[in-house]
Amino acid sequence: MKWKAKASIALLLCSSVTAAGFMLFSGDDSGLAKVHDGIESQFTEVSHIDGDGLSALNQENTILFDVREAPEFSVSHLKGAIHVDPGMSEQDFIQQYADLSKGKTAIFYCSVGQRSSDLANRVQKALISSGAKAAYNLEGGIFKWHNESRPLFTKGTERTSYVHPYNPIWGRLVKDQENTRY
Repeated sequence: MKWKAKASIALLLCSSVTAAGFMLFSGDDSGLAKVHDGIESQFTEVSHIDGDGLSALNQENTILFDVREAPEFSVSHLKGAIHVDPGMSEQDFIQQYADLSKGKTAIFYCSVGQRSSDLANRVQKALISSGAKAAYNLEGGIFKWHNESRPLFTKGTERTSYVHPYNPIWGRLVKDQENTRY
């Protein structure tokens, strides 16, 4: 299954060249929107929520899952997010987080939404069966959140303006290149 996701990303990268010869990775949200469209078509059973929708939710009834690698999470994350290994099995996820999610809306995010949509797709039915209200993927991931100048945190409640760019190619979707850190 993972090879299909990687093949989809590779196809998206190869097909993202415009007539002018520039890649969609231009640091504006049109590139993120195109990536998100591809994610939505790949994960048709996953619901998505944008930054405004997430901000409007009651924080006490929301649980955030950051589905990135540990070095990405250590640079910055959304306030109160729980770091989750992107390759975590459905069984391990439910065993560790079902009780914490009871009565809450679960939000999954990663850099752009690929890894988080994959995990949400694998665990959402079991999570909701275990008592979660709903499960969503954050549209555009932490990159869009950062591009919209929304708050990011590191080490508890310490605010930061930095975001991990994942790699030099995907990092081009971040508008403020001065605030990327590996």
